[in-house]
Amino acid sequence: MSTFFADNLTAAFLATGALALLALLLSGYLFLVLRRHRRDQKVILGEGQDRDLIAHANAIQLNLDGLSRDLGHLSGELQITSKRLDDCLTFRSVLRYDAYNDLSGMQSTSMALLDAQFSGIIVSSIQSRDHARIYVKEIRHGDSKEKLSPEEIQVLKEAMGLKPHKLSGVVGGGADE
Repeated sequence: MSTFFADNLTAAFLATGALALLALLLSGYLFLVLRRHRRDQKVILGEGQDRDLIAHANAIQLNLDGLSRDLGHLSGELQITSKRLDDCLTFRSVLRYDAYNDLSGMQSTSMALLDAQFSGIIVSSIQSRDHARIYVKEIRHGDSKEKLSPEEIQVLKEAMGLKPHKLSGVVGGGADE
């Protein structure tokens, strides 16, 4: 037996040296990979923070849960605000005209103020040389219980977006009241 080891001692040293060199190269490669991973981990976790990726992931999850809760709260607030805005007077139109076709000019005015459901009021101020009248008519969902003058119908349609605005705003007379 001793002759077998003596004859193959060079081969055994070469095999052992090759394995040692391979182990050294593998450990060098693993050292470089570990160094790269630690550098990437520092980018994610930040410098000077003494926690691991699991603690970091838990912190991120807590932040996301808080954001989700805040988003739900903001969604509720947005619905309340949307409802309040629907009740605001958001649609309007104004029309000036000569109600009596006299020499006083275009002194009469009708104004529609409507909310998102086309409910609101029409205010008409009918002017002549010797008197003035003001009428207020309630509008519910684009309709009125009182009879509307042609000018009031026009201003209502314009406020509802059913008829384009005319630049002149002149409509032939016709005070109905």
